Amino acid sequence: MHPLAVLAALKTYAQGRGMKGQGTWAPVPQVVDALDGAFYLAFENAPATGKRIMLALDVSGSMVAPVHGMPYVSCREASAAMALVTAAAESRHRVVAFTKGPYPSMWSATHGSAYDTGLSPLTVSPRQRLDDVVKSISNLPFGGTDCALPMVEALKHRWAIDVFVAYTDSETWAGNIHPAQALRDYRERTGIAAKLLVVAMASNGFTIADSDDAGMLDVVGFDAATPQVMSDFMGDTQG
Repeated sequence: MHPLAVLAALKTYAQGRGMKGQGTWAPVPQVVDALDGAFYLAFENAPATGKRIMLALDVSGSMVAPVHGMPYVSCREASAAMALVTAAAESRHRVVAFTKGPYPSMWSATHGSAYDTGLSPLTVSPRQRLDDVVKSISNLPFGGTDCALPMVEALKHRWAIDVFVAYTDSETWAGNIHPAQALRDYRERTGIAAKLLVVAMASNGFTIADSDDAGMLDVVGFDAATPQVMSDFMGDTQG
């Protein structure tokens, strides 16, 4: 069972009511603790792709919105959980946050955008608790979710990345360059057949991916089955 499935069960049980029907219950603390422990134990079940992965997390205030498909989990919790799982499963990973340019960062607003936005590095260890990661990303001076920025910065700093993943709620936009073009530029100048995943966990619909590009995927909403779809896409050498 993937950790996200355990997290969904934990959050649902702790609420004392299900997503459907009128049934309620009094959560038993020992069961809550057991499910919490199971979440971390399930890290070993997360599939490893062996790819070089860069995660970019939206850290804006709107990330407290519930996940479309997992209503008792916030987008912030889900993105933090996926960062933890990636850190545990993938040996080659990099995690950043979309933040305001003036925030202390070696990448602040240097991609030419007129907006006050940039990236800041995040240190995520699989030994951390989920609530610790959530807390660490809750008070950052967030910037716009420019989904081109990870590719632009990776190219500038010559980072070898196989898969770029952006986690957001529903706010996606492009600065001076569209994410699809930024990905193509990165591929052409590095020779790496990189892919892009944009996961809008509270969105009812958005368009970032080029429909003619098999190496780009938009994910609308999020549930316990989504991580496997993402893993398959990342590991597919034919895309």
